[in-house]
Amino acid sequence: MNFSQIEAFCRVADSGSVSEAARQLECNRTKLSMAIKSLEKELGIELFVRTGNHLSLSEAGKAIYKDCDSMLVTAARIKQTCLQVSGEFNAEIWIGRDDSLPGDLWQELSHKLNNKFPATSFNIVLASSGDLANLVETGQVDYAFGVDYERIDDPRLIYQPLGKIRMMSVCKANHPLAKKRRVTDEDLLNAMQASMAYLNEKDNPELQPFSRQYIGFSSFDIMLNTILQEDAWGVLPEPLIRHFLRKEELAVIRHTYGLTQEDYCMLMATGMTEHPAIEWLTDKINDFLFDF
Repeated sequence: MNFSQIEAFCRVADSGSVSEAARQLECNRTKLSMAIKSLEKELGIELFVRTGNHLSLSEAGKAIYKDCDSMLVTAARIKQTCLQVSGEFNAEIWIGRDDSLPGDLWQELSHKLNNKFPATSFNIVLASSGDLANLVETGQVDYAFGVDYERIDDPRLIYQPLGKIRMMSVCKANHPLAKKRRVTDEDLLNAMQASMAYLNEKDNPELQPFSRQYIGFSSFDIMLNTILQEDAWGVLPEPLIRHFLRKEELAVIRHTYGLTQEDYCMLMATGMTEHPAIEWLTDKINDFLFDF
């Protein structure tokens, strides 16, 4: 039994498909199938139930999956520790973020990061809130920052809450919804919604559109522009819209869920050692949210 076989087993179990697992691991499909068959032969059990092109875990596969996944997490932690000791730790860092916090704040923090940690290169990419966990889980970014809609019990991820963000259901100040003393579910169902769109294949009820008619975006900022320009409503983070609320260009919808709170989190893979630059960044964001 080797780590290549265990990784092949876990990734196929996660995706339910040899082809998809091969794509994620960037390896040959035949090689992946052979690794699983070799593992099954060594263990003397079938790990998957095959139905057409779909694979699901057998009872034996379910029994060993958690231990196998934990072995991969431990191996990743060992590799990260060795890289850190050898001085090669995170010479380049990829950071995913949503736009729930103002762009000016991120621009300021990114410049300070660059000056404070000149030996490290930073790549900061914008992504939908619903995709952040998946980006970290699949190794596309090292760390992610944003509104956490998906807090799940995943041994591969660490969620570090940095503060609370108020999420507000809003519309233009002259929108019919803004004039109602009490907005019902039916009122919202019949009004155009600007909603959050994401690519992550996991269904997330909190990000599903509420209205019958909607248009989805991966950016809060584009949602905001749509709400300001069209007869639409949507749920937006307070740091992004406080200016428009004060100018009375936006109004909070008087609905049961007009105001909610979500955690703003930093996400990283289990076993990843937090880089000093990320520690500095999380402190600055925590201060901003506390003062806000």
